[in-house]
Amino acid sequence: MMINRILPLSATVCLALLAACTTPAPPRPAMQPLSVAGNFGFSDRDVDGDTVEITYRGAEVKLSGSNPRGDARISSEKDKVHDLALLRAARIAAERGAPAFRVVAEKTDSDIDVKSYPHCMAAPFWGPGLGYYGHRHAYGYGYGGYGWPYAGYPCSERRWASGRAVSVLTVDLVAKPVAGDQSLGTAETIAKLEKIYANATYP
Repeated sequence: MMINRILPLSATVCLALLAACTTPAPPRPAMQPLSVAGNFGFSDRDVDGDTVEITYRGAEVKLSGSNPRGDARISSEKDKVHDLALLRAARIAAERGAPAFRVVAEKTDSDIDVKSYPHCMAAPFWGPGLGYYGHRHAYGYGYGGYGWPYAGYPCSERRWASGRAVSVLTVDLVAKPVAGDQSLGTAETIAKLEKIYANATYP
């Protein structure tokens, strides 16, 4: 009887663990400190009393293996991280009582990671006397042979790519904006960008 009670309990525990492993984690708000989110978010440092450097690092996104830098997803990510860095700058200006701020330096770039490996067709014959050489693997792209020096079995390249965008802004906090100084209004910038990115998330 004890065995009959243990088995259903064990099965229930296993099913619960399996469900936990297969359920993806819910997305998290994009506007978080990098130190909290871990794999994305903002960080900032004071350059001097009125100048702040803000960095926003986006999460990793999957890209086309054949043309990762031309993938629209990485271009969209670069726009997104730039705007989120700008939003962070505006919030800092608001926290410090600055009605405006000015971007004096900026750089937005991306890191692309491409992984590939050759995939060769398996030899269809394995019997003796058919010319198979187990230690003469000739991998090649488009012309190689796998094991059969004269068979000409083609190989292809399989590629995966991912990318991460990073934006770094240096801003001056402006206490008294004047016409033509190219400063951005703090309240206006926050209102504009929060409307766009209020629900922005990363996995």
